[in-house]
Amino acid sequence: MTHAATSPIPVLKPGITITPYEQAAGETAPRFLLALGASYFLVSLNTRALVMALLHNPPTLVQLEEEFKAASGTHLPAAHLLKLAQQHLPSVLLRDTLIPPRELPFILSLTLLGPQLAARVTAHLTWLFKPYLAAILIATFILLHIVSLPAAMHLAHADWTAKESIALAVLFLLSGLIHELGHTTACRYFACPHGGIGVGLYYIFPAWYADVTNAWQLPRRQRAVVDLGGVYFQSIMLIAIDAYALASGNPLALKLVWLITFAMLFTLNPVFKFDGYWLLSDLSGLHNLHKKVSDATAALVATAMGRRSVSAPGVRSSILTAYSVLSLCYFVYFGLFLARELVALSTTMVPAVSARWQLLAAIDLTQGWEVTLAAGRLVAALAWPLMIALATVFFLNRLRRAVVGIIASIRDARMLPPLSKLV
Repeated sequence: MTHAATSPIPVLKPGITITPYEQAAGETAPRFLLALGASYFLVSLNTRALVMALLHNPPTLVQLEEEFKAASGTHLPAAHLLKLAQQHLPSVLLRDTLIPPRELPFILSLTLLGPQLAARVTAHLTWLFKPYLAAILIATFILLHIVSLPAAMHLAHADWTAKESIALAVLFLLSGLIHELGHTTACRYFACPHGGIGVGLYYIFPAWYADVTNAWQLPRRQRAVVDLGGVYFQSIMLIAIDAYALASGNPLALKLVWLITFAMLFTLNPVFKFDGYWLLSDLSGLHNLHKKVSDATAALVATAMGRRSVSAPGVRSSILTAYSVLSLCYFVYFGLFLARELVALSTTMVPAVSARWQLLAAIDLTQGWEVTLAAGRLVAALAWPLMIALATVFFLNRLRRAVVGIIASIRDARMLPPLSKLV
């Protein structure tokens, strides 16, 4: 009681808004979307009522209790409300805390289309999201892609010349810009404001990004359209490339078909936090999927050790189980893929790099164009091994974190009392 009497009542920043958040299938407890600037948080009914009470700036604990009861219809003692604020209120909402700058996962980043310019561009593209037109475009893409993809996959493993590598890199980067325009245009189609588009350096790889944070305000089906907007725009781009590749048999076009297809499938993979992850999250209503998988693993370990009873599976738990199995299968596949590539590179990389280095060293430095082409061939020979090396480091780090999480789950389960003592 002394703690409740002396603890200061939190004071919130102005400008906080709270709106209902669409419930997913199988979800019974209502949730609400709390927004402050570009920061969004999903909160429970009690946390919503607490925020609404605090926004009235109650000067005493008694008035805090009254404001909470008016917002929620239930009474909670002040000590409980202060503890609820300490545990569940994001610190960024408090008046005396600074709003941290938004951090991007890039070593370097550059905004190429600011919010205003990006908005002017997307305003001319929203017609592409009209349902009937979208259905026609998707059907056209599927038909053309089914025909062109086998030849594209056959050529993907053929030798890539230096000129082809440069051209494919430029066109592939262009497809990334079109991908981000798809996300922002989908936002604009649903009258949701969006930010700018830029490019960053992720490790050594250039990567595009678009600010569609405000899509949290949309219903989940519309958020799913925003999630798919990127691959939808790339599909439209591929209609033209597929048609040209089929008509001409151009090897560069076919290799570009394979490259963009690979990128689209990779971004739809739900294991990493790409478009597929957010699509699954939005459609299922399950957020923080990686943490939920860890929690589910801990619960499974506790159940196996007799520290927890088995609960009846629901729709959401079934989705989580399927996601966990999918993640495990993908993780194993990715590990085997890296192992095969490392074994192959151990026998082919050194001769290939050595041959291209010797070719570069033998060229007269005054022959600028020949030197450039030879250097391009050397870089092309090093690009794939470097990508595999970085992917291996990333994979091993994720594996380490997973093992640490499992060990922690086992340790926590051992600390729980046996199930018979919990009854």
